[in-house]
Amino acid sequence: MIGKHDRQETDEQMELGVRAIQGARVRYQRLADQLSPPAAGSMLDLERAHTAREPVDTLVMTHRARSTENLDRVFEIMIDNDNEQLLAYPFSLYSLIRTAVEAAATSMWLIKSSKKSDRVLRALQLAYRNAQEALRFAELIKGRGGAAPVRNGTEKTIERLNQLKDTVGPLRQLDLGPPPSYTAILTAVSPKSRGRTRSGYEVSSPLVVWKASSAFLHGSEQVMRALSDVRQMNEFTDGVASFEITPSIQMLAVSIRTCVELIAQLDERYEFLATHDYAGRLVSNGARE
Repeated sequence: MIGKHDRQETDEQMELGVRAIQGARVRYQRLADQLSPPAAGSMLDLERAHTAREPVDTLVMTHRARSTENLDRVFEIMIDNDNEQLLAYPFSLYSLIRTAVEAAATSMWLIKSSKKSDRVLRALQLAYRNAQEALRFAELIKGRGGAAPVRNGTEKTIERLNQLKDTVGPLRQLDLGPPPSYTAILTAVSPKSRGRTRSGYEVSSPLVVWKASSAFLHGSEQVMRALSDVRQMNEFTDGVASFEITPSIQMLAVSIRTCVELIAQLDERYEFLATHDYAGRLVSNGARE
């Protein structure tokens, strides 16, 4: 039996979780609706030429939009202003949270590095994967023979991406391929635990939030039990009993806040790259829309 959140957590835990979600919502509402185009002469503006097939700033904006749309739905589902209550569900919210943190992490990974060559390569890798996924989808629907026109287009796209790669000296000797796995991307933007005796990741890290959300999405029972409130509903009969699983408001609060903070960090990083040149000087923003 699965139901909405009841009072399985203590009153204090509930209050802390609700406050954290409300605080995350306020923080989220203060963020810009969308990012502005790079200023002329800024790092991201100049890197457009090296990523012209799918410009790096466009990729950042696209994945950020994917993240924010899912967060919009999270707050829309959870916060019932008319009845002044907070609603939580054990599975659907984590599906939205997983996409939100994955997309925000992808955007952050794209521009996190201080090296131009890294940022360009990562943008080209994403463009490479996009082209390959379009081909695989066409082959799935039309069969390998029917997808020949798409395959020809994909080959031309990859050829163009390699030409762009070669416009950056340090990348000329590298082979262009898809980006690393999502696990690697989430790891790259997740700080390690600060505890002296621990070497893992904080529960609030994007990697852990993504892994926990994936467990709910895939129905991993043991992880779901560990991260939810579980109450036995009746006595065991022939080794079987019914249980009610309700989501932990605290875990949801941590996950939502992680998504919001990651987007805020992304926006700060993007703003710097979109308004400064390679010498770290602020460029004129008169060309920005």
